[in-house]
Amino acid sequence: MSAESLAADIDDLYRRAVEHPTEVDEPVLIEWAETAAETTGHDRDQAKVVRRTIRTARKLVRYWTEHDPSPLPDWHNGVDEALGGQGWRAQLDTLRFALDKAPDPEVFDLVKERHRIVHFTEWMEGVSYEEWLEGR
Repeated sequence: MSAESLAADIDDLYRRAVEHPTEVDEPVLIEWAETAAETTGHDRDQAKVVRRTIRTARKLVRYWTEHDPSPLPDWHNGVDEALGGQGWRAQLDTLRFALDKAPDPEVFDLVKERHRIVHFTEWMEGVSYEEWLEGR
């Protein structure tokens, strides 16, 4: 599984936790974690991301079980409301780990995008992928 794919799977789990929190119970989380672990292999860094994802999904479920998500303009706002920028850290970490292991311009751009969402600051502002790769 690519980092982009894992980040998309995390997004999907979070979307379900916001939009349909009662459907994201422990068996669903266990199944999601097992599938993610199978596809990421024995990568220690990605295993940390999977554990963080499950903890974050549980927080989203708890929050949105007690609140009505229907007024939200988008499920992303539900993650932001419940957890702030730190709710997106799992996706950022999985992309960062992938970028460190196998540099790729698309993943570089995704890290820049997710970093801004998590930290509210730019990462490598004005630096191209090629410049970053050269300076590594």
